[in-house]
Amino acid sequence: MIATFAKRLRRDTQGATVIEFAILAPAIIGLMLGVLQIGISMQAQNALRGIASDTARFAVVEYMNQNEINNNQIKIQAESIGEGAPYLLQDSLAVTVTDAATQRVDGAFEKTLTLTYTPPNVLPLFEFGSREMSYERPIFLIDE
Repeated sequence: MIATFAKRLRRDTQGATVIEFAILAPAIIGLMLGVLQIGISMQAQNALRGIASDTARFAVVEYMNQNEINNNQIKIQAESIGEGAPYLLQDSLAVTVTDAATQRVDGAFEKTLTLTYTPPNVLPLFEFGSREMSYERPIFLIDE
């Protein structure tokens, strides 16, 4: 009787798919969340470049229109660009604008725009925290 039960149990495949899924599901879901985390980080890096470009364009256009523009106005503009569409980096975007220590181009004022951002973490169960990203770009305001 036990031998026939063992043979029948060995041939029975009902429920095997559920057990295999239960074994593989955490790994598959973890990989999918990891790909999502990398995608969010890549989007954030691209957004930092876009925000820096838009902010530099704003500063140059305002300066060329004979408007007095200071570092704080550039910082406020960068923050508003970063918080608005299409970037929507509202959580931890930090902006710093400084005058360059040495001016590399004669007849121009050089400023350095530094953006830092930490993307949200989609893997809270794992000890994988998002790294802080930083992007730095010079802004040249031509003095005419």
